[in-house]
Amino acid sequence: MAKQIVNAAPEAINKGVVSVEQQLRVERFLNYEAALMDEHEYDRWMALWTGDDITYWVPCNSDDQDPNTGVAIIYDDRSRLLERMMRLKDKAAHAYRPRARLIRNVSGVVPLSVTGEELEVASSFSLGEIRTGTENIWFGKCHYVLVDTAEGFRIRWKKVMLLNNDEAIPNLTFLV
Repeated sequence: MAKQIVNAAPEAINKGVVSVEQQLRVERFLNYEAALMDEHEYDRWMALWTGDDITYWVPCNSDDQDPNTGVAIIYDDRSRLLERMMRLKDKAAHAYRPRARLIRNVSGVVPLSVTGEELEVASSFSLGEIRTGTENIWFGKCHYVLVDTAEGFRIRWKKVMLLNNDEAIPNLTFLV
């Protein structure tokens, strides 16, 4: 996120590219998305995505590595993301049981640009996880392309840059 903010056009930082009301709507939407992920509300989380041409990307080793030529922790289109949701919801998938208890804080929400109905947004998060007696703390940055629809914001593209994406990490049994 820091790179996106540093490279943002000056008006995105100095004056803002959205109204205060729009900024609050974006912040509420991202906090709602975080709550759905924390509560394992996978179907409701999937309903936040729009269109068939979506991307959910968690890079590995470098925030800027091309996912088509390098390794990614997650690089899902709609069909892969739906498969991931089926695995996460499957009560017989022992690797995902018991479910992790999660809480995350979303902060540093900065709208970077607006193009028509699309809004590019950067944010940061901290995520606490407890599962099978093990506690983990995750930190990261998110980069979104949101679409402002009649039903509210929807996600077209999301990139989650884990701070430790160049380290060995345990199995992600939840959404980041």
